Amino acid sequence: MYLSFYQLTHKPFQITTDPKFLWLGEKHTEALATLKYGIQEDKGFLLLTGDVGTGKTALIKLLVKTIDVTALVATIPDPGMEAIDFFNFLAAEFQMNRRFASKGEFLIEFKQFLLKAYSSRQKVLLIIDEAQRLTVEMLEQVRLLSNIELENRKLINIFFVGQTEFNRILLDERSKAVRQRITVSYHIEPLKESETPLYMRHRLKVAGARRELFTPEAVRQIHAFSRGYPRLINIICDHALLTGYAAGATSIDHNLIRDCEKELRLPDPPSAPGTGGFSSPPIPSATDADAQAVSNRGFNWKLPAALVFLLLLGFTSLMIYQYRSQESQRWSLEDIAPQTYKGRAGSATALEPPAAAGGDESSDLQPAPRPIPPVAVAGSGATPEEVSAEALAANPFSRGRVIIFFPYNSNELTSQALAALDQIALFLKSNREAKASIRGYTDSVGSLTYNLSVSQFRANSIKSYLAGKGVNASHLIAEGLGPKNPLASNDTLEGRQQNRRVEIELRQE
Repeated sequence: MYLSFYQLTHKPFQITTDPKFLWLGEKHTEALATLKYGIQEDKGFLLLTGDVGTGKTALIKLLVKTIDVTALVATIPDPGMEAIDFFNFLAAEFQMNRRFASKGEFLIEFKQFLLKAYSSRQKVLLIIDEAQRLTVEMLEQVRLLSNIELENRKLINIFFVGQTEFNRILLDERSKAVRQRITVSYHIEPLKESETPLYMRHRLKVAGARRELFTPEAVRQIHAFSRGYPRLINIICDHALLTGYAAGATSIDHNLIRDCEKELRLPDPPSAPGTGGFSSPPIPSATDADAQAVSNRGFNWKLPAALVFLLLLGFTSLMIYQYRSQESQRWSLEDIAPQTYKGRAGSATALEPPAAAGGDESSDLQPAPRPIPPVAVAGSGATPEEVSAEALAANPFSRGRVIIFFPYNSNELTSQALAALDQIALFLKSNREAKASIRGYTDSVGSLTYNLSVSQFRANSIKSYLAGKGVNASHLIAEGLGPKNPLASNDTLEGRQQNRRVEIELRQE
């Protein structure tokens, strides 16, 4: 896409966590040193907290790669499961090569595993990500694992990584035993305004930039939008480069950043300490006559306020029901943020994630999936079919919606996808009244929150590109629907490939 235009070798602001792009500012350097100390000295329980998008996962990846000890590492990316499922997931991560029917069976085998690791002078590290999803009961089960120890030696270090809500779980009186055992903790704060340009400059330099691509005013606007949250910085910067490329802008200024803000319409991150929560919307003032009439009647606002509350409660309950009614799936760390691990023989491996934890599908055992075209078209309820460049040039929507497929955990647009988008832009500009819906989808592997953000990111990328090509942005609606409306089963590699897509369709009003 924009790499050659801006003379870059890599995309500098990808939403995936790549340790080589991690900028170690003062906060992250201190956190890394503190956590390394805790692991090397066998402190038992460690804690890392931070708001969404502050870089916790990237920091943990770097910690695992750079720790100066021989360690066996297991990561639980979502601890929101039953105890026996948790134990079996842990056994699979530590490659214990068996499933357990009871907690007792697991503990007997796990003790032998820890003693064997100790005799081999290997440390054992359990990382529990998204720790705020732990129940108090499950937290107690985790604590009991640490009771397997020698007289003067901890056999396992347990590392909690979570959002600030996890602190409330620890403050529960029932969590007192765990709270008192946490010996090392660190909380990551968002970047300061002075750190945001350093963060951006580092990522651009790693990506091969030879000059400043963002003006100082644009950087200040980016910090104001993101409030220093690295994930939001990455999102708006990537969109800015894509929009700038589409518009032919050699540098990104504050006006372009403002346009990207309007296009993204992302939810605000949690408020920084001391700034309060969401601001209340302004309340229209009544006229003097209306105010006097209300006063004379002694109007009681309790009833309408109660009705509004009930409506909001009902809507919230409906949304929760819709998403929770979908089948829950479990996954490994690779599903959230792919990285290359060292295999048994020391060789680097990078595998397509399994459909679910404990599944038997892998790139070694299954035949390679049939390649799917980068761009397809489909009518209502029809199977997607490959489309020629000539057909797109004549009328991209003649056979229904246009579908653009994406690689795993990526928002990269292929050259074929860009060519299709160029034809869609020409069509929409020549038909000025035409409006389009842009819907992003993912497979069902990984957390719902992450998949929703990825699908919205992809949809916004396409909207920004079309707007940069001159399409009226107000005629485009972009929404991310995550794993909803799959085209194929998520139980196969090929099915998941088909479900990672964005659909563009003319909107009838």
